[in-house]
Amino acid sequence: MIDQYDNEEVYCRKLGHHLKFSYCRRERENLPCAGIRNCWFRRIPLDEFLSENYTEEELEMMERPVKSKMETIYDIITRAKGNSDK
Repeated sequence: MIDQYDNEEVYCRKLGHHLKFSYCRRERENLPCAGIRNCWFRRIPLDEFLSENYTEEELEMMERPVKSKMETIYDIITRAKGNSDK
């Protein structure tokens, strides 16, 4: 059951406040946050949860590095400029 731990909370060092597991397990386009193992390994049987609920391909995608904040901002600006030219 994918939502069995959804109400558990932990402090997120990335965002700087407490979050429920439900957020962490779908933070990246319905894939878990890349840092999920660091935050949750002591609270739930995480490796078991991930292997039961995600394919190998999804887990590999989850572990890919995320864009930096600057890259993300640049992408947003580029898209906005593209839309304003129309």
